[in-house]
Amino acid sequence: MALTHQDIQKLHKVVREWKDLESGSIRSVEKGGTKYEIINSENSATEAIAVAPIVNNKTDYSRTIVLTAGTQNKFNPLKDSFGEIGTTVESVSGAADAAYGSGLSPQYVKMDEFFAETQRRLKEKGVEGGQIWYSSAHSQGGVPNVKLSVKYRVKEIVNFYDWGAKKAVDSGHFSKSELKYLEKHAIIYSDSGKEITGWDGNGGAIPYGQVRVFEGKSHNVQTPDLKGNNFDFDKYIKRGEFVSGMTEKQVRKAIEVKLKAIKSGKNKEFLSSLNPNFYLLLYKKIYGDFAPEPSKKDLISINRGYIDELHASLRTSSGDKTISLREELVRTSAQTAQLQAEVYEQEIKDKLASAKSKVEAHISELRNAAYTLAHNLSSGEVEDLLSELSLSTAWNGGTEASTLASASAYTTKMTEIAGNLNKAADNIVAIDQKGAQIFTKK
Repeated sequence: MALTHQDIQKLHKVVREWKDLESGSIRSVEKGGTKYEIINSENSATEAIAVAPIVNNKTDYSRTIVLTAGTQNKFNPLKDSFGEIGTTVESVSGAADAAYGSGLSPQYVKMDEFFAETQRRLKEKGVEGGQIWYSSAHSQGGVPNVKLSVKYRVKEIVNFYDWGAKKAVDSGHFSKSELKYLEKHAIIYSDSGKEITGWDGNGGAIPYGQVRVFEGKSHNVQTPDLKGNNFDFDKYIKRGEFVSGMTEKQVRKAIEVKLKAIKSGKNKEFLSSLNPNFYLLLYKKIYGDFAPEPSKKDLISINRGYIDELHASLRTSSGDKTISLREELVRTSAQTAQLQAEVYEQEIKDKLASAKSKVEAHISELRNAAYTLAHNLSSGEVEDLLSELSLSTAWNGGTEASTLASASAYTTKMTEIAGNLNKAADNIVAIDQKGAQIFTKK
């Protein structure tokens, strides 16, 4: 079972809760959600877990993920033991060393041992080479996680707010080949305001992997709104906020919301402007270039993948989680059906236009050939020959029109069906909740 960035984000909620669990323990992040088997756990200055998703009552060890928590920054001297206070101090000093000292957190050694042991256990469970598929770390754990992920050839790396990243690169802890690997395999989510990482000595710069930035200040893994393997763009647009990876159309929509809030007094940004171009330039400076507009075929492909994810989640969900997943599945299916109809209609138009163009070219070629034979024929014979070489005689305009009309009618019908599906989605939560209430009363 593939884990999405959204799944990985949720797993970070329980790293510190599951760090004491024994191997073989089974837990779920939320009621009705996917269950996971604990493969390995570590509770020291480094807090980490390795878990694998359970699908149809069978653990999928091939999709194991290693998760590492960030810096421990809270302790209660009246409640915590001396050992717990000691590991917290060790964690904080490690963060300082990563940013202002060696450039690589002391967590690296302990994390290396954790990766190696997890790999060994996966080999025992029949996973070829003990392949660890995913890894994810927060803050101080970010740099050692990406370096070790290269060493253990982790396929997908998803980090949050990497601390001291530039210091590590500048200090020579990464080779060119390691950085090249990270370009392809690592994605790091970060805040534009660099609430915490801005104090790492280099303004929170992350010079490796693909960095995805969201507007605002936060150091909490749960802050960015994710959907599948990226940001939930619709949510950010509705709030008038920017994130990396937006198309120009999406950025302009977010700007409209932002300007409306500024004019109404709801948005009191420092140095706010009412000039849209100001925000277009600001977007490129902070969040990068606009993403290319996805084609309808691209959207269909994305939706199909998301539909598969929703079906997989529904198999292991219950309660409120099932209600929200069903609603999302219906809406995504509706959009996909409409897009497929629009693509089909356009393909019909394109094929007809291409065929018609070929017929016209063939007629033109034959007419030119006829003129070269004119000196062997009478003028009447030439005219008779050419009269048969016209588009009206070679191309059935009526059939073309009826075919186009049928394709258009199909699109219209699918649009109507999609509309009905969306109406059903509007009611699905109320219907399911009412059913749940009836069931509870029984």
